Amino acid sequence: MNLADLFTVTTLTASINKLPLMPSKIGALNLFQDEGVTTSTVTIEEWQGKLKLIPNTSVNADPIPLAANKRKRKTFQLSHLPEIRQILPSELQNIAPFGGETNVIQQQSTIINNKLQEMRNCIEATREWYRMGALSGQILDADGSVLIDLFTEFGISKRTANIAFSTSTTNVLKAVMDAKRSAETALGGNMATGWIAFCDAGFYDALVGHATVKAAFAGYQQAADRLGGDQRGGFVYGGVTFIEYNVTVSGQPFVPTNTARLVPLAPSIYKFYNGPANYIETVNTLGLPFYSKAEPRKMGKGWDIEAQANPVALCLSPEALYELKAT
Repeated sequence: MNLADLFTVTTLTASINKLPLMPSKIGALNLFQDEGVTTSTVTIEEWQGKLKLIPNTSVNADPIPLAANKRKRKTFQLSHLPEIRQILPSELQNIAPFGGETNVIQQQSTIINNKLQEMRNCIEATREWYRMGALSGQILDADGSVLIDLFTEFGISKRTANIAFSTSTTNVLKAVMDAKRSAETALGGNMATGWIAFCDAGFYDALVGHATVKAAFAGYQQAADRLGGDQRGGFVYGGVTFIEYNVTVSGQPFVPTNTARLVPLAPSIYKFYNGPANYIETVNTLGLPFYSKAEPRKMGKGWDIEAQANPVALCLSPEALYELKAT
């Protein structure tokens, strides 16, 4: 193998997809399953109708036919997320040929992989940003502008529950249970196996500091301390795991101030689609999470190396999403 072989689409794409994942709380839950598509858009078919209980019927009778369902189709554009870096001759030269030519190529490959990892981390942070957007009902661009408004697309209103943590007598448990019950009704036949609320620091502190929650949190904290854990990684209350997600990237907070995103664990409603790269070699192929390609710079002064992803994250039942606000 020579140095040029390291810069082919096949080699670089295989390399970037094998690199370690950047830690991300939503991605780690596997709530969204990656699925490749061959196009730059995805079309979702919405069924107007709910699952129903089937009444007991005599074995000699004909089954009761299901009522006809009306279908609507919605098309969503995949985003295009490119990142570019330069690899200059000065970064590849002066590598001591210890162990022969093969060792030199391996060291140069490590330099290239470091560049790929930098770009993958930026793209993965954006993919996590899109996942959070799908869980909030609005997928936002890097500047905070709206790319996809799921509430508008599905013709529903955003659901928000205000919890008065500033009042000591507020029944916090009832507020949480009411939001869950409302979301369960909206889910219809999609069964939730659990609940998670991603919180900013303000909401989390208000929750665990409230008079009606302190006792429950104290017991949880003692158990976490015995295990040497950080209680911010998941405090279970009212059947909901409250997780502090106090992360800001490029000035954009993943969760707004004094807010929690309450979401059901129902993987069938969360979709993450990956489209093919806009390279000749990948036209009409099944999309991968990441791609990379390089081309020589003018006068042979190194390479321009690009990484890209073409994703869209969706929640197909945004009516089951709840925004909890600390007031």
